[in-house]
Amino acid sequence: MLALLGSAALVLVAGAPWVLPAAAGGEDLEPPGDIDVYIIDDSFTLKWSSNEESVNNVTFSAEYQTEEMENWLKMPECQHITGTECKFPLPDADIFNYMKFRVSAEKGKCTSSWTEVEPFIPFQRAHIGPPGVRLEAEDKAILVHISQPGEGGKMWAAENFNFRYQIVFWQKSSGVTQNVTTTYCIEKILKLSPETTYCLKVEATHLFLRKQSNFSEVQCINTTKANRLPVPENLEVDAQGKSYVLSWDYASPNVSFRAQWLPHFKKSVPGGGSDKWRPVPACANVQTPRCVFPQNTTHTRTFFLRVQASHGNNTSFWSEEKLIDSQKYAAIRPPTVAITPTGESLLVNVSCRDSSSKCQGLTYEISFWEISSNTKRKVVQNGPEFTIMNLQPLTVYCVEARVYSFASRHKSSNFSDRVCEKTRAGNSPIIWAMTGLGILFLCALVFYAGKSILKDLSHVFSSPKPPPSIHELFSEPPSKNLLLLTPEEHTERCFVIESANLVTVAEENHAPEEDHRKYSFQTSQDSGNYSNEEEGTGSESSQGLRP
Repeated sequence: MLALLGSAALVLVAGAPWVLPAAAGGEDLEPPGDIDVYIIDDSFTLKWSSNEESVNNVTFSAEYQTEEMENWLKMPECQHITGTECKFPLPDADIFNYMKFRVSAEKGKCTSSWTEVEPFIPFQRAHIGPPGVRLEAEDKAILVHISQPGEGGKMWAAENFNFRYQIVFWQKSSGVTQNVTTTYCIEKILKLSPETTYCLKVEATHLFLRKQSNFSEVQCINTTKANRLPVPENLEVDAQGKSYVLSWDYASPNVSFRAQWLPHFKKSVPGGGSDKWRPVPACANVQTPRCVFPQNTTHTRTFFLRVQASHGNNTSFWSEEKLIDSQKYAAIRPPTVAITPTGESLLVNVSCRDSSSKCQGLTYEISFWEISSNTKRKVVQNGPEFTIMNLQPLTVYCVEARVYSFASRHKSSNFSDRVCEKTRAGNSPIIWAMTGLGILFLCALVFYAGKSILKDLSHVFSSPKPPPSIHELFSEPPSKNLLLLTPEEHTERCFVIESANLVTVAEENHAPEEDHRKYSFQTSQDSGNYSNEEEGTGSESSQGLRP
């Protein structure tokens, strides 16, 4: 029994972390309230309120826990402090997992109950701090180096390409502001005046979280004295076979040039653009404002180019950086064409022959003409499927096609091979009219036949009077009707007198009317033949024949 009570007491103690021990003097310490966590970059600030703050010797301690942890961990920066807030760096935890904090009040050996803050995900709650800014002056430009918010921290370490920066700058003497928006960590502000003071500030925006930082501190810098050598201007790039042709404008004679290139993504990495530029060997120490270099000199699809002029020991500043998309200058292979005739129309399908990446966003053009004519008609659209309508039936048409690059409309492939196909027999208006008349005639015939059948059926099943012939039959007297019925056979007795003493009786079957006529004629004839010979006998015979 004692063992059972001991076990129960142990369970109660172990399972009651929220039970408040009594403070000295028999009074309980009031737990902290209104706990809040404010995060900016990797810096945490834990705040709370308490009525015990004014009481002597009352301190506060805080702990944290993540969803992956079973126990609470103490925060060294927030143990036994006398204020109502403490600051500490991001704990060693996953910023994408839920985290929670708790705070309690302490006085001597007495401790209040814990007050917890609702669990939250640090990455979602964190605010963005202002970016770091470093300026570098030229004679007519300012180079702005931008450090990502929370540089070197954990909160935004993987967000290099998700920030956009707004640079607000102005000439100090005027105060009129101008804006430049960029996603690069190095941005060059051009077309400034030499030996002039400019000021600027930078704001960062997270593109997906839609959070904005405060502006950085305002910094001012003076542009330098005008350089002896001007900067190369108006850089242009074109393709020539498998080479790039880089050209620029420059007025001063007896000057040599060199060019450099930088992968596009490097400008979005803090500190990745300053010393990562690479030389273009074919454009080193050229004497003309033009150079040709192989396309395989650069190893990325998008990159920057810049040019610098030099004369003896004097060099110009670098030119404005030119962004190049190799897709724009890559040669496009001619497409293939397939034609399907459908009556007086042709279905044309144009297929790109390059890789799937090169075939994205192309513009398609087809030209078609009758094989007996040189007059071509052109159709341009964004899709590869065309329908050419209203053509002549049983006529051969030819089609050829080409494609335009999405990056540059003037960059196109050569025309495809010519493909010819004959249209099929079409349906002229006369044929349509004859077909329509035939259908109408057939419908009328079917309608008339159906109407006649329905009329006969209605007489059979719904007419209360019999047909006229049957009505007449039943309305005649019975004597007439007997002629229509099958009569019983009549037996007649005929007498042939061969001699006075011999009479032969024969029975014959005849139809009533026919036998009656024969009998009357025969009897009268016989009576005439024998009445002259023996009148007496004939008379008796005649009397014997009478019924």
